[in-house]
Amino acid sequence: MKVKFTTFFCLFLFFLPFTQALTINIGFPLKGSELLLMIMILLYMLVGYVSKEYLYFVLNSKALVFFLIWALFSFVINSFWQYEYPLKKIPFRISAFGDSFLRLCYIILNIIAFFISLFFISRSKSILKYWVIGAVIAACYSWYLFIFSALGFPYIKLFGMESSPQNLFGIIRCGTFREGNFFGLFLILSSAVAFFNGKAKTGWFLLFTIITTMSTISIVCGGFFLIYIYRKKLFTGKVLIIYPLIFIIILFSTRTEFFQYYVKAKIFQPVSHLTNGNFSKVDRYLTGRIAFKQGIDNPLIGVGPYNYALHYDYYNDYKKVVKNPSEWFDDFIIRKNKRGITNNVYLEVWSEYGIVGFFLFIVFLGKTLILAFKNKNDIITGGIIAILISFNAFPSFIMLFIWVFLAIPYAINYQKRII
Repeated sequence: MKVKFTTFFCLFLFFLPFTQALTINIGFPLKGSELLLMIMILLYMLVGYVSKEYLYFVLNSKALVFFLIWALFSFVINSFWQYEYPLKKIPFRISAFGDSFLRLCYIILNIIAFFISLFFISRSKSILKYWVIGAVIAACYSWYLFIFSALGFPYIKLFGMESSPQNLFGIIRCGTFREGNFFGLFLILSSAVAFFNGKAKTGWFLLFTIITTMSTISIVCGGFFLIYIYRKKLFTGKVLIIYPLIFIIILFSTRTEFFQYYVKAKIFQPVSHLTNGNFSKVDRYLTGRIAFKQGIDNPLIGVGPYNYALHYDYYNDYKKVVKNPSEWFDDFIIRKNKRGITNNVYLEVWSEYGIVGFFLFIVFLGKTLILAFKNKNDIITGGIIAILISFNAFPSFIMLFIWVFLAIPYAINYQKRII
């Protein structure tokens, strides 16, 4: 039985990057990693045995357990709560209740994955090599899609992928994921896992593959990851020679049309004045503002799992912010028959689970970061920092690879305790 558990976990790690490719559509993309996780859960239920190690892990992750309980509480209350305003009409996979319940199930699965990963990784960090193998295959396929689509060549899509994968200027940027931002963070964490397992060349390849995602937040997070792990060497020896060159490159890049349009406009143009350059900034500000207001008006339990979009219209007061909305923007920002998202994990948790859920979530992340610092493993700490930064512009927190990585600092700490 132990061999079967380990085998299933190895396959689970291998399939982590295949969240769109190699999935089965059953109303939603059923991932191989999710299927393997459910098999492991069923096996544990059949065995009917929970080791002392699992009990130790649960008791030392109280904030996470309480967050799960609060999410369940928020789901139950909001399923029967009658609001004084009409909820937004959006397409559902099942129904408003069914979709919210499905999101709760995803949260449960992710937290269970955290504890299962903690258990196996604490026994042997070498098992993470299966994560790296899957990541390398996904990265190679991403380069294939990136290059062939850029050159206008026909390419082969793996089953489960959308008919038109996410792209920018016709160049596919999502790899085996649905979105480039998802894939970008996965590559950073995969790089960290490779470095952690002593596979430096593989780590650099995975980090370099972030280029194929064309994800700004991923590039920024990758930069912070490298700065953190090499911070002690940044101002020593031969490294100092490259700084004048970096300064010259930055100086010239700031004068380019790309910088003026895609960087300067996003950072410095106010959200009150809509332009082509700051459109994404304005959109993110407005979706975040809507989430913040939802949390303020529903401070205790929030609006419930996956219910942000249902309350989108009521809190969408974009005309108070944007002084020059175009007819196209008016149509875009109301998101008719579309499910809006916050694109910010912190604000998502704030709006959907209230102040208590937000506090528990932040406490868990804070404890994880502190534990990573205490373990004195710069690579894993750098990965945790990358997660925390990326959450500011990330679609959601229910990605299995995130929770597997969050388990690593706890696994390292547990190994130190038993040695």
